[in-house]
Amino acid sequence: MKANMLSRVADGMFWLNRYMERTDGMLLTLNTSYILSFDKETDDCQGYKPLLKYYTDLTYDQINEVQYDTNFVLKYIICDSLNHNSVKNLVVKARENARGSQDKITKELWEHINSLYHFMNSPDLPKKLETSDALQIVNKLNKDLLLYNGIMHVTMPRGLGWSFSNIGKLIERCLQTISMTQAYYAPINYNLDGNEDVMYWRRLLLSLSGYELYLKSYSNIKHNRKVVQHVIFNQDFAHSVIYTLELINKYLDCLVKDSEISDARKLYNQFGRLKSYVDFTDYHHLTNKQLEEVLETTKTQLTQFSVDFSKLFFSYT
Repeated sequence: MKANMLSRVADGMFWLNRYMERTDGMLLTLNTSYILSFDKETDDCQGYKPLLKYYTDLTYDQINEVQYDTNFVLKYIICDSLNHNSVKNLVVKARENARGSQDKITKELWEHINSLYHFMNSPDLPKKLETSDALQIVNKLNKDLLLYNGIMHVTMPRGLGWSFSNIGKLIERCLQTISMTQAYYAPINYNLDGNEDVMYWRRLLLSLSGYELYLKSYSNIKHNRKVVQHVIFNQDFAHSVIYTLELINKYLDCLVKDSEISDARKLYNQFGRLKSYVDFTDYHHLTNKQLEEVLETTKTQLTQFSVDFSKLFFSYT
């Protein structure tokens, strides 16, 4: 019974933070595209396509039809009940997991999640998104997610629940970074020697909270190659692939060290091989084809690790 309860609490903490991280990344991408949509002088060939492709189940044709339709995208992403990845539905899922782990999370964290839940379920929210209040709502939601992360960091105890919740968050963040990076490299055939200017890459970098750091960190390299260095291999960038993998490894080490589960070491080694694959990639001499393979292979292996991690630690039998 004790192990059963531990699994349920760990499962709740893992998915609580994963859902909230997905919401955070989605809102940041939405906010970036929404604000830049007001700049009519920018040559925007994608609109909301990267956002819709990664965060929704819309078909290719449906995405092409609505990729520049701001009113549709705002309501579909934020409060459409039929979109299982809408902010509204993700907050509902996060609240359910928080309720199941209520004895393990702080009062401050529960109250903040609950407040966000009630805001997302206010009946006049869809109508407001059709008015000039839309930008204010998107900004409020972005700030609410920043506040969530701050409350989580400041008030939560550093026990097993902390490790599980951070692994969930970091898996989601890493997958977001890879998928959004693919969304901007695929249209240019992963061309590392191309001449796309910083305006092309600005949307990706802003969506990952990495634009300012990027401008301060690099020079004398073509943008197409140095963006890869930044979003995949920069160990000082909190959303880079290598940084998130490093932190997953740290929290996984804490779980495996104290675990009596026989297959825990096997899972640890599985993740170690994935991390080493990225660690030992020579990004200075990376070819276009290798970039495509690194992104796809890392995403596939991390997704499989997430499945295996859940099977190992969240089995209730």
